[in-house]
Amino acid sequence: MKIDVEKILRSLEAKANTIYFDKSRLKNLLNAVKEKIENNKTLMEIWDDIKLFIDLIKDWMKGDYKEISQGSMIMIIISLLYLVNPLDIIPDFLVGGFIDDLAVIAYVIKKTSEELNIYKEWRSINNNDNVDKTEMEDVIEMEEEVNMEYGDIQDE
Repeated sequence: MKIDVEKILRSLEAKANTIYFDKSRLKNLLNAVKEKIENNKTLMEIWDDIKLFIDLIKDWMKGDYKEISQGSMIMIIISLLYLVNPLDIIPDFLVGGFIDDLAVIAYVIKKTSEELNIYKEWRSINNNDNVDKTEMEDVIEMEEEVNMEYGDIQDE
């Protein structure tokens, strides 16, 4: 089965545009993504990529980071929308059901890689000044929960 990522992006573009302008809905999306990742060992494999998206969106929402184009942000939002969508091309409950999710994430990473790399560089320079302690506590707590549930993922 060929996965038409461009078609997926187009199908969710209007919804992503709406969410882009609504920080409350964007925050809800981030929470849904975290919940889906926490509850799925397969998706933990792409946690670093998803976390990068989440961190970028949070920094953008707070106004700390502004060097991302609207188009790239929309693509990232679309990938997260697709990830939490229970009715995607290959239903997640089927064997191999996350292949389409992974394809969409990989495509968006490839298309936004230049801007993601600029963000990573910005974050490494500004990390000490802009770390929100409650966010860090949330991340640490989430990692501890995941490690309790699935074992220490860094050892694998």
